[in-house]
Amino acid sequence: MPASGQKYLYERLTPNDFQLLVNAVMPHAFPGYRPLPLGQSDGGRDGISEVDGKTLVVQVKWSSTGQHKDAVSWLAGVVRGEEANLRRLAREGVRRYVLVTNVQSTGKPGTGTFDRLDDKFKLYEKEYGFESMACIWREGLDGFLDSTPDEVKWAYADVLAGWDLVRYLITEHFGTSRDQGLRDLVRNVAATQWDDDELVKFSQVDVDRERVADLFIDINGEHLRKVEVPAVLPAGARGVTAEPVPAAKHVGGAAAYLLATKAPATLVRGAPGQGKSTLSQYVSQAHRAAFVPAELKSVKLPTPALPRFPLRADLSEYTRWRQGFDVFDPATSDASGSSQATAQRTKRPKARPAANATLECFLGELMTYASGGIRVDADGVQELFRRLPSVVVLDGLDEVGSPKMREKVVDAIDKFTRRARGYPTPVQVVVTTRPSNNELPEPAADLFEVISLNELTEDQRAEYLRKWCAVRDIRGKDGRELRKSFKAKSQEPYIAELAGNPMQLTILLELIHERGAATPTQRTDLYDHYVDLLLAREANKHPESVKKHREQLKEIMPFVGWYLQSRSEEQDLPGRMKVTELQAAMRHFQ
Repeated sequence: MPASGQKYLYERLTPNDFQLLVNAVMPHAFPGYRPLPLGQSDGGRDGISEVDGKTLVVQVKWSSTGQHKDAVSWLAGVVRGEEANLRRLAREGVRRYVLVTNVQSTGKPGTGTFDRLDDKFKLYEKEYGFESMACIWREGLDGFLDSTPDEVKWAYADVLAGWDLVRYLITEHFGTSRDQGLRDLVRNVAATQWDDDELVKFSQVDVDRERVADLFIDINGEHLRKVEVPAVLPAGARGVTAEPVPAAKHVGGAAAYLLATKAPATLVRGAPGQGKSTLSQYVSQAHRAAFVPAELKSVKLPTPALPRFPLRADLSEYTRWRQGFDVFDPATSDASGSSQATAQRTKRPKARPAANATLECFLGELMTYASGGIRVDADGVQELFRRLPSVVVLDGLDEVGSPKMREKVVDAIDKFTRRARGYPTPVQVVVTTRPSNNELPEPAADLFEVISLNELTEDQRAEYLRKWCAVRDIRGKDGRELRKSFKAKSQEPYIAELAGNPMQLTILLELIHERGAATPTQRTDLYDHYVDLLLAREANKHPESVKKHREQLKEIMPFVGWYLQSRSEEQDLPGRMKVTELQAAMRHFQ
């Protein structure tokens, strides 16, 4: 492969295909250019043209690596090898000679390869009898290819990378058989993940049949950044610097920000139910819409200026995959519910070796499964990232419960993110998690910017209520009564506090819709109904703990709430407690 950052990957072609590409490009640079047949004795001519009434001969030289330790000697040797042919062509009236190559030049005046080869060609001009001899290096050929019609690029799509490749893959043009494999892979994966991410994942309140694009509210975010705060120095102190401290900067809608940011990696923090997973689905779908058939797309999804190929994965699945489970098999991917007996009968698999447990390896298996069996390994994933601008969304770091395993997962994320920066177009990485209050590892601060999700504003609550009524087909009088009831009940402070969180707001709307005037107005009754729905949601995310210990959780949650509140009032503490203290309080309660 050529050095990272090359715009066109000529090395993916064969020598004959490269010559055909040059033959397709030259007519746009030299009108009247005529290519000669391949594989025949051409007397030093791969193509000819008339420029200002003078004959020009083009010769093509392809390199399998795109680079040479001494490119000047190599290309000069090509010309010397054609000396007899070139002397004959000059005698026959050819006045100009152009050598075209995929090797990149260097431009340092006097000593760069561009000037050094030009100096040699000036000597050859006099020696052979040409008026001019020149070389079109890689960067010159790039410029010619830039200006050719798309149809020329599509015909040689193997050389495409970056945004040109995105444009090719989202059109209906077809290229070489090898490139057709990439097209099939990308489109199959996009179609499968489109179905996975299209619907809201909250079955307990009957919105899991609704599309994310129809219900999504772009929650505002705060960009946490490091700023230098001037320190108050003691008299006479020298050389003391201020420690950087977190500061918040409003970024507007988190989804809009993620679709436009140039930051290579972003950690999105949000409270439980704040909409982190829905945000990850929405951002992925906005990028993915470019790679799926038109009939699947929603007009409610934004269109990124530069769409990337998206891969979204749940970090809880990655964790179980590292442990050796087949997370793509519903019968074995979850040790709960209907598959619990199966999981109990199945011997715990052996954890994957570290070298085979990277995120690239996992994404390769994910793509193999999602594509319908097109085999993708870690090399294939890296090749895709080299050629295709991509975004990898890793949802639910907070779902990795074991501190030891979380440390391994965070280390894998950091290593993946560092490698992601080395591709010609760096892979954008987005990770979502709940705040951990520095109790659990998080991705490295030098790699990730941090976006913290805010609560819903009053306007956003009203917008969500309108969307929720629309998707539930609650219209006319029923809709007005629901909105009136919600507005009245929102005057209660404990309801207003819940309404700032999308998940909690959804639960409240469900209760109001189901029970109308009978919706509990007393705090305890409302709490009981709310917790029933909350635990139903959490049972899907944490089946082993929530389903097994549901009654104990219902008993202990009020105690923990009281304990936090009383400790906060008594000792003026923040509303958080360390894990060890929480464990001690639960043991005391039990």
